[in-house]
Amino acid sequence: MESVLDIQYVGEWLFAGKFGHLLSIVSMVSALLAAVAFYCAAKHENSNLSESNSWNLLARRGFVVHAASVAGIILVLFFLILNHRFEYKYVWQHSSRSLPVYYMVSCFWEGQEGSFLLWQFWTAVLGLILMRTARSWENRVMTTLSMLQVFLAAMLLGIYILSYKTGSSPFILMREDMPGTPIFMRANYLDFLTDGRGLNPLLQNYWMVIHPPTLFLGFALTVVPFAYVLAALWKRNFDNWVKPVLVWSLFAGGVLGVGILMGGAWAYEALSFGGFWAWDPVENASFVPWLVLVGGIHTLLAYKHTGHALRATAALLLLSFMLVLYSTFLTRSGILGDTSVHSFTDLGMSGQLLAFMLFFLFLSVALLVYGWKSMPAPEKEEATDSREFWMFVGSLVLLLLAGLITLDTSWPVVNKVFGTKITITEPIPHYNRYAVWFAIVVATLSAIIQYLRYKKTGNTGLVKKIFIPTIVALVLTLAIGFAMQITHFAYGLLLFAALYGIAANTNYLLAVLSGKIRVAGGSVAHMGFTLLLLGALLSAGKQEVISINTAGIDYGKAFDEKNKLENILLYKDQPVQMGPYWVTYIGDSVVPPNTLYKVRYEKKKEKDDKPEEIFTLYPNAQINPNMGLLANPDTKHYLTKDIFTHVSSVTDKSKDDEGSEQLKEMELAPGDTAITSGTFIILKKINPNPSSIDYVPAAGDIAAGAQLEIIDMKNRHFTAEPIYYIRNSAEFGSDAEVTELNMTIKFEKIFPDKGKIKLAVIEREKPADFIIMKAIIFPYINLLWLGCFIMAIGFFISMAHRYGQGSSEKRVSNRKLPADGGSMQPVTALRHKDE
Repeated sequence: MESVLDIQYVGEWLFAGKFGHLLSIVSMVSALLAAVAFYCAAKHENSNLSESNSWNLLARRGFVVHAASVAGIILVLFFLILNHRFEYKYVWQHSSRSLPVYYMVSCFWEGQEGSFLLWQFWTAVLGLILMRTARSWENRVMTTLSMLQVFLAAMLLGIYILSYKTGSSPFILMREDMPGTPIFMRANYLDFLTDGRGLNPLLQNYWMVIHPPTLFLGFALTVVPFAYVLAALWKRNFDNWVKPVLVWSLFAGGVLGVGILMGGAWAYEALSFGGFWAWDPVENASFVPWLVLVGGIHTLLAYKHTGHALRATAALLLLSFMLVLYSTFLTRSGILGDTSVHSFTDLGMSGQLLAFMLFFLFLSVALLVYGWKSMPAPEKEEATDSREFWMFVGSLVLLLLAGLITLDTSWPVVNKVFGTKITITEPIPHYNRYAVWFAIVVATLSAIIQYLRYKKTGNTGLVKKIFIPTIVALVLTLAIGFAMQITHFAYGLLLFAALYGIAANTNYLLAVLSGKIRVAGGSVAHMGFTLLLLGALLSAGKQEVISINTAGIDYGKAFDEKNKLENILLYKDQPVQMGPYWVTYIGDSVVPPNTLYKVRYEKKKEKDDKPEEIFTLYPNAQINPNMGLLANPDTKHYLTKDIFTHVSSVTDKSKDDEGSEQLKEMELAPGDTAITSGTFIILKKINPNPSSIDYVPAAGDIAAGAQLEIIDMKNRHFTAEPIYYIRNSAEFGSDAEVTELNMTIKFEKIFPDKGKIKLAVIEREKPADFIIMKAIIFPYINLLWLGCFIMAIGFFISMAHRYGQGSSEKRVSNRKLPADGGSMQPVTALRHKDE
């Protein structure tokens, strides 16, 4: 009877998955129908308006069905996740019963299928908006957008077409994914699927709830200017084109930029590498399209005001979206392998992803060639002292930086294609080495360009306009450089360029624009960008590690030489001086799935022992059986600095049963110190003539004794001398016992080439409670976060201004002629100085 009930119960839930899969198919078919119908509507716009309207109506209905299908897929998948239906592979892989509701939401887009669905959702929303706002551009723009939806929908099909598996369905059952597995042949197999694998521990953070939706909205938005460029090339007409493209490009740049900055904040807050940008390939994959898009926005402004750089604008906006597709290929094909902690595993869709990218690449190139000659271009070249010329130069600089980053990110692709083995072992210094020079150029251009005029040459008043910002920047550079001891030449130039950008843009906002924020979006964004650079320079370039291992303790092979030096050992309730602070590990508490380690900081006054400041940090970590120690930092925030703290090693309390033996092997040279669970062991010297109760020297022996000093948690000192000897070509040892510590020390080997010996230490007591911790001071990092915020605000101010400006122009163009048939009075549009 129970088996029958189980089968019936499974069948009820199977309906939800089948319905979701059906909606996936409807989603793709309706998107394809919409794409074809929008294409036919565009094709008949000039020849048969009635037929064009009929096709447009069909296309709109098809796209609405598509959008409704996408919404339905999302609801079904959320329904299965929230109800813990672990018979579905996607639910089992990414969720578990122990996750809070907000992390259950994050489960939706953790996997490839869910993130594709998130991208598809945002694109569907944008399509519904464009159908109401694109007007004469609707058919052509929506053709491109609908084709994007066809490819995204295909990623979720999970069906075979001509013996090729197309996509991966989030509604596949575990028993379908692993046919023949004995457990799934049982009628009550659900009794064995009581819980899921859960959300990746690295992603269990509130940023996982808000960062992916923002970033994927940014990705989705890049298709809108892309689609407008293709529409204009197809139409061979760029009339009334600038306003919508500029507004959508600014919106895309703002949202994608915010998404990238959220990722930096997440990395700083939740990862233990000690920074906000690691030049990870997946980070680069979102950063590069943004760089190119920003370049396209600037050349588009130049075209709007002068007619120059239309071809460059078209190429940059097309390339921005193509780089989004390329990043999708990189991160989802599995080609990045172990070079990124963020990349997805390969689901067998590499060929499909490649086809996705190549389709839009060929379409872009074909239409660019088709419409190239139709793009208007002034016969006269830009003057070298005009604003548009230097905006074009700045865009080229951004393009070149994007190209270099793309090349370095693509080495795994090059290695796979050509069989090479090129790797970047230290990405942060590698990328910083050339990125700093690009930052200097861009920051300097952002300070000067806006003081130039469009079209006109002979800017005789330029020196006078920028004199005060230049002097202010120079004085501040000297003062800050001296105070912060910035001696590196490139960093000194970057300091000046960042301060110059801040001073010049502030002056432009106040003196030239008279403080009119509404028209100052560009100045505000540039001010935020240069403030961001200043914060990055001071915080990353002048960061100070205060957790110096002054005792010279060897933490073992898990720590390289740099990390051995920069991590400090803390035993429970034993205060240790660390820089200007005394730090004490108080204990831990478990907040599943993490353990919080309570660390008290005390800063004492110089003349007495009274604490000047006391605060407690709670860095946390979990020991994952598959991923090892996963540590999350905790930070003390000040106005002028952050104290960033994370654990690097902790007592594994799953192995701390009373009376259990703990074995630790170590290699030491004379003078080295090793740490065990409760002691320091110092190798004082090697004794070439050892003797003990257990070892009596014999003729022909080759023997050595390791003279050791051992210090325990109570600061008690002990000595021991294990012996290693060779007699008659056989190796022997005489162990040393430290009875007070229940410790046995074995002298196992000598490495003459390394000047080291190998010891094995066996402890029979419960290991001491300790943490190994790293602490870093990031000075003035709040300047970076403030710059991020101001830059984002600048994008959205610009977008709002351009949208309002377009609406005003539309109202002017819609004015009717006077009733007496006379000519309409000329209307002069007032232009602000930042245009």
